[in-house]
Amino acid sequence: MIKNYFKTAWRNIKKNKLFTTLNIAGLAIALCVCITLFACVSYELSFDRGYKNAKNIYRVNMQTTAQYQYEKWAELPNAVGPAMLQSIPQVKDMTRLIKHDFGASVSLKTGDKNFVEKKLYMADASVFSMFDFSFIEGNANTAFAQRKSIVLSQSAKERLYGKEAAFGKIIYVNNSDTLHVSGVYKDLPENSTIDCDMVYNIMDSWAGKNISWSNASFETYCLLQPGANIDRVQQLAVALINKNVPKEHQFYSGFLMQPLTDIHLYSSGLRAGYSERIGSSNTVKALLFLSLLVLVIACINYMNLATARSQKRAKGVGVNKVLGANIRQMLILFYIETAVLSFIAIIVGYFLSFLVQPLFHDITGIELKPSALYSIPILLGLLLIWFVVTIVAGSYPAFSMSYISPLVLMNKLKQKYSVADFIRKSLVVFQFASSVILIIGVIVILEQIHYIRNKNLGYNPNGIVAVSIKSAQNRQQILSAKNDLKNLANIESVSEVQSIPGDVESGRSVSKSSTDKEGYPVKTCHSDGSIVQTMQLQLLAGTTLPKTIAEGDTTCYALINEVVANYLGFKTPQEAIGKHIITEMADRSIVTGVVRDFNYHSLKEEIGGYVYYAMNKAPENLRELLIRYNTQNLPALVQQIQGIFRNDLPNSAFDYRFLDEHIQNLYASDQHAANTVTVFSMLAIFVACLGLFGLVAFTAEQRTKEIGIRKVIGASVSGIAQLLTKDLLKLVIVSILIASPIAWWAMNKWLQSFAYRINMSWWIFIAAAGTALLIAFITVSSQAIKAALANPVKSLRTE
Repeated sequence: MIKNYFKTAWRNIKKNKLFTTLNIAGLAIALCVCITLFACVSYELSFDRGYKNAKNIYRVNMQTTAQYQYEKWAELPNAVGPAMLQSIPQVKDMTRLIKHDFGASVSLKTGDKNFVEKKLYMADASVFSMFDFSFIEGNANTAFAQRKSIVLSQSAKERLYGKEAAFGKIIYVNNSDTLHVSGVYKDLPENSTIDCDMVYNIMDSWAGKNISWSNASFETYCLLQPGANIDRVQQLAVALINKNVPKEHQFYSGFLMQPLTDIHLYSSGLRAGYSERIGSSNTVKALLFLSLLVLVIACINYMNLATARSQKRAKGVGVNKVLGANIRQMLILFYIETAVLSFIAIIVGYFLSFLVQPLFHDITGIELKPSALYSIPILLGLLLIWFVVTIVAGSYPAFSMSYISPLVLMNKLKQKYSVADFIRKSLVVFQFASSVILIIGVIVILEQIHYIRNKNLGYNPNGIVAVSIKSAQNRQQILSAKNDLKNLANIESVSEVQSIPGDVESGRSVSKSSTDKEGYPVKTCHSDGSIVQTMQLQLLAGTTLPKTIAEGDTTCYALINEVVANYLGFKTPQEAIGKHIITEMADRSIVTGVVRDFNYHSLKEEIGGYVYYAMNKAPENLRELLIRYNTQNLPALVQQIQGIFRNDLPNSAFDYRFLDEHIQNLYASDQHAANTVTVFSMLAIFVACLGLFGLVAFTAEQRTKEIGIRKVIGASVSGIAQLLTKDLLKLVIVSILIASPIAWWAMNKWLQSFAYRINMSWWIFIAAAGTALLIAFITVSSQAIKAALANPVKSLRTE
C-alpha cells in the first residue's frame, strides 16, 4: 500500500515539472540557508561548554558607580580574586588573566628571529587546571615552578621553532624581559573564550606583585563549589569592597558572577575584556530569525502553488474518492507527496551548503568549518526540518484538497475557493511584507554604515601609519628612527604616542578642585609636541604640547578636549589656557591647548573626556610612532619604513598598522551585519518571487481559454498582462502598507545602539516600496506576457 502511495506521489510530482522545479528550488535555497545558519548558531552556542568544570566557572564582573556612568566592566582590580579565594568558602579556586601591556602587540626575539605576538597573557598557575590545558611538552604542575617561565600553544611553538622542541628555549619580550619556555600545550578549542597563545606567570611581574584595589585591568575567573549559592557569593564579594576600599575611593559598588558559558554571547553590555572571541546573542537571534523566515517563505510558496493547482487536481481527487478512497488515504497521499519533494530539496540544499562555505565567512565574519555541517546536531536537525516542512507545508494542501467532493467529476458541485483564495492572498501578503521589511532594513543599515564611515571624527585618520617602538633598547634608537623617517620625501610629520585613539590609553580622572573627591573620568595619552599636526586635530585655543621640556621640570603639560574644558568650568577655550588643573599624572598640571572634541571610540559611544599630555618621567611609556604620509604607493612606503626600523631597531619585530583600517575595524561587526542582512534578504525575496512566478503561471494556465477568447475579440497583449498581474500587484501594495510601520519600529530600535545615527527619511520607505513593486512586476509580467502572446487558436482548439 505504501509503495503505491509513493508511486502515485512520484507520478504527480513528475507530471508538473514547473511546479516541482519551483518548489524544489525554493525549498533547497531555504534549506541551504537554514543548514548553514543552524550550523553557525550551534557553533556559537557551544562556546566554553567543553571544559570539565564549565558549569562551575564564573567570570567576576564589576558594577561601577556614577563616576563611570554605572557601567559594567569585565575587568577588575588584581586584589579581588585572591581576596575572594581567601574569604569566601564557596570559591574553590581562582585565576587572573591580563594581556601583556594591556593588550598591545608584543615584539618577541628568539635566536636570531623577531616575531610579533598579540596574544601573550599573564595568568596565575591555576589557569592550567581550571581550563583543562593539555601539555605536550612539560606539564601543568611544573610550568611555573621556576621564575620567568613561559608556556606556548602548539601553533605558537610551531611558528617560533617549527618542528624543534621548544622546552628550555629563551624568548626576549620587548627586549626587556627574558623568559624560558617551560611547556607547550595543545591549542585551546576554537570555541573557547580563553584565546591565549602564550602564558607567563603573573607573579613574575608587577601585575601579580603590586596588589591593588584600584587598577581595574584584570579578568578574574572563579571556580565555585558544586551547588554554590551565586547570590550569596556576590553578597560576600561586595562586602570585601567596604572592608578594603575607603568610601571616598569606591568607584565600583559590586561584583557580578557571570557563568563561563554565557560570556561569549552575553558580553556586549560590558566594557570589553581581552578575548577576541566575543559574539553576540543578538547576532544568533538574527541568524535564527533570517533562516526561519526564508524557510517559512519557502513553505508558503509550496502551499500557494499546491492550492493554486487544486482545480486541476480536483477531478483526480474525485476519481479516487469514487473508487473508494477515504479522507485518511488522501491525506497520506498528499503528505507523502510533500515528504518526497521536501526530501529532494533537503538533499540539494545540504550539498549547496558545502559549496557556499567559502563565501559564508566573507559575508558574516563568522568562521565555520565544513566539519560543522556533518555534526550529529545538524544531521538530527535535518530530520527535524524534513518533518516540520512536511507537516507545515503539506497540511493546508492536504486538508483543503482531501475534502473535495466527488460530485466535481460531474460538474454538479462547484468548489468554493473563497477561503482558499483568502488564505493564499494572506500568505502572499506575509511573504512580501517580510521582503519589504528586509529591504528597508538593508537600506537603513547601509546608510548608517556609510554615515559612520564618512563622519568627521574631529581628526584625520587617513594617511597615518602606526609603528610599534615598545621594544626599542634605548632612547637613541627611537630618535634615530624618527630622524631617518623625517628625511623621507613622502613623510609629513612623526609623533610619539602612548596609543592610537581608542586602543590602550589610560583611564584616569580630572578634578575641579582638591575637594572634588569623585572627579571626571578621562582617557589620557602620553604624547609629544607634534601630535596636533600629525593627527590633524582642530586646535581651538592655545598651542600644542611642548616639543622639549627642561630637565628637572615636573610639570604635566595637558592638551584637553572640549568635554574636559566644559567639565572644569571654563566658559571659553581661551579661558582654559595656562590654567592649573588637577590630574592624576602629576601634582602640577597646566593646560597648553584645547582641541575640538573628537571620536576616539566608535560612534556607538558619546565623546568623553580626552587628555594628551607631555612630561618628564611620565607614568606611561611612548609605545608607538604615528607617521603621516602623503603617497599612494603604500607598498613602497612600508618597505622604506621597514628598512629604517631594521637598521635603527635591529632586535625588534616590525609591527605596523594603518590608522584608518583600525577605525574601520571598530565597525566590522556592523559591516558584517549589513552583508548578512543584504545577502539573506535577497535570498528571501528571490524565494518569494518564485512563488509569485508560479502563481501567475498557474493563473494563466487556469484562464487559458478566457485569454484565447479575449484575444479573438481584440484584447491587447498589455491588457491581458494587466488582467493577470493587477490582483497580485495589489497584494504587494497591501504588504508595503503593513510592512512600513513595522520596519520603522524595528530599525529605529537598532539605530538606538549608536550615539551618532542617521534619521530615517521618507525616501527610504519609497525606495523599498518601489524596489518591491519593481521586483514583483518583473516577476509576474514576464509570465503574464508569455501567456498573452500565446496563439489563441491553440488554446481554444480543445475543450
